[in-house]
Amino acid sequence: MSLKIRSLIAGDGERFSQLYLSQESWPLFYPTAFITRSIRLSTTHATQLVHLEAIKRALEWADQNNIDLEVRFQKHEFLQPHEIDSLTRSLNTARRGKPGKTIGESKGNTYVSYAARYLKWLAEELITDSYRSEVRNMIDLQHKRLVDKLISKTGSQSARRQRILNEHLSEATRAQLKSLWIEPFTGLFRSADRGSRLRTIVMLRILYETGMRRGEALSLKLKNVSESSGGLSARLEIERNHHDEFDSRVAQPVAKTEGRIVPITSELEKQLSEYIAQYRADVPGVSFDDEGFIFVTHRAGRGQGKPLSISNCDQALASLKKNFPALLELHFHLLRHDWNYRFSKEADANKIDAEKESEVRNILMGWSLQSEMAAIYNARHVQEQSLSIGLKVASTTERPTSSSPSIRDGAGTGPESEPLRRQRQIKRT
Repeated sequence: MSLKIRSLIAGDGERFSQLYLSQESWPLFYPTAFITRSIRLSTTHATQLVHLEAIKRALEWADQNNIDLEVRFQKHEFLQPHEIDSLTRSLNTARRGKPGKTIGESKGNTYVSYAARYLKWLAEELITDSYRSEVRNMIDLQHKRLVDKLISKTGSQSARRQRILNEHLSEATRAQLKSLWIEPFTGLFRSADRGSRLRTIVMLRILYETGMRRGEALSLKLKNVSESSGGLSARLEIERNHHDEFDSRVAQPVAKTEGRIVPITSELEKQLSEYIAQYRADVPGVSFDDEGFIFVTHRAGRGQGKPLSISNCDQALASLKKNFPALLELHFHLLRHDWNYRFSKEADANKIDAEKESEVRNILMGWSLQSEMAAIYNARHVQEQSLSIGLKVASTTERPTSSSPSIRDGAGTGPESEPLRRQRQIKRT
């Protein structure tokens, strides 16, 4: 069985995906019904894609093991423990790389969880008497057996927090980025490449200064730029843009967090204006109205002038890394982590209390006021302060140096007793 996920754009701009047999022109009925009725209305298109990938993997496993899930469930026959084990291994197997290589725990758990949800829904859909307690118990038992295969996450929350706290740019990478912001065309030999180079540099600088996500930057439109005026700095507006009818990209970059307005420096404002007026404007087919996307494809071809895709954005960064090895550690989301690292430093330097720090961070990051992310990042400089204080406490066990107060001289032992003070006075006289 060869399955394929196809993504489409509806007339109103909604993105949706369906699962097909590769040689067929109609989507598979039950996966389509499941996504349409149980997933589509309450999730983003990206989440729907992950559900379909999990279903695709489960169906491929069933085909490889000569299991017809629909017939099985209609006959009140469910997956046995050894089949559950086999399915779980298949869901966790990487599709690329060496045979037997597994995917990450988080993604594997997601596939197992989503596949379990689909199989439970499918059983309830196919079995007409699923309301009977004995049938219900069998459906629930199959679901439990599969969910029980989720990799234990004991301690993973703490590890995730620590991983987030440790992620920020190295000084070498930071220095290289700042150098490119000053001299964006370093190492370029063809003038035709200047537009795409400046586009990439400006995008990286936006991510660095604002902490926005890659998808949010790719979704910025001309109307989202407000120039500095009246003492106010220039600003960028991030909008919730799911199913944007003006976006021609099937894999639409979207804002995962809330819409918000973020400030940018005057230097970035000038560089952004330079890109838009001098380089973007010369790209054939580019849009100049308010709904036109800022970052577009410069290379000649069908996509020229169209909004930059996620894959082309990744390729642009990969190309930059080849020319500047100091950027090898860089990925787009690392800039978001680094922004939070610098924000924590700034909040600490200005003695902003934890509650205010969380409030401001949530607003600038687009998180809800109840988000736990602000608390995680706030813990960064608290941890660093704790290490500093802990080192000072530990240093009290060090040997006194020649410049240290001597205990024999009475220093460092607290107030001197009255009899001892008198005795010293007698000796001096």
